[in-house]
Amino acid sequence: MAAGEHTITLGNICCLIRFKDNFFQDTFDLYLSDYRKWGFCTDGSPHIYITVKKDYIPHPGSQNKHLFYHSLEYDSVSATILFDTRTSEGEIGFFISQSDNLTIVRITELIESFICNAFIFYLGLNNIGTFIHSCGIENKGAGYIFAGPSGYGKSTIAKLSKPKTILCDEMVLLRKDNSGGKTVYGTPFTGESESINRGAPCKGIYFIEQSIVNELLPVSRMSGAITLMKEGIMGNFLSLKGVHNIFTYNKFFSLLLDLLESIPCYRLRFKKDNSFWRLINGNENHAG
Repeated sequence: MAAGEHTITLGNICCLIRFKDNFFQDTFDLYLSDYRKWGFCTDGSPHIYITVKKDYIPHPGSQNKHLFYHSLEYDSVSATILFDTRTSEGEIGFFISQSDNLTIVRITELIESFICNAFIFYLGLNNIGTFIHSCGIENKGAGYIFAGPSGYGKSTIAKLSKPKTILCDEMVLLRKDNSGGKTVYGTPFTGESESINRGAPCKGIYFIEQSIVNELLPVSRMSGAITLMKEGIMGNFLSLKGVHNIFTYNKFFSLLLDLLESIPCYRLRFKKDNSFWRLINGNENHAG
């Protein structure tokens, strides 16, 4: 790799990031150090290419419906992204109006957000998979997804599940594997816990809600897909201007239905201890 280039690999999909300015590379290096520690900076043949540079990127116009353009102001920092969904190549441009103690934080969060967007486009348009706003746990070689909006207990599930392996406590990747199965992967887009670059065959998706009792209710595949759409599985991505011209709701919903095929879905009400795992294991044994 050339100087100023770094790779981030999620679910065997590799993104090459080129920094045209040392300031932005040094700024994002704190995030990259965590990515490396968790195993997300492995070498590979790139599928996605992103260049980070100084200066505002102008709007390309409305002629090309394959181009995604987005601009965002974050206090004293403005950022723009231009991403060609046909070639999976994009640029992030920054303009800093006034530097302060939080400028580095704003830049790193914006870079990570735009990297996430690029992965979502690549995964979705290639009908491979998607990110899910959830906690992912590996137990005895199987992967479990605990999904829910902020405040529903994803980080709590992660803490209560130790010493089981926490793949990620905030956002996981669910993707098809080469054999037709569905695998859940950790991502570096984490909350309170460290993540790990590891995948496990998905054995179940649980839509969580804290309660005074443990209760497990089956959910249909259609209901599970609708719930994921409603609960913003990718943050505000689907609401961004221009996304629907490239990646429609119908396409995304069809992808969700495909991903959930043969994966049991449940509504899980859980007490604030680890006894919900006995309920999950007991249900699996009964089903078996």
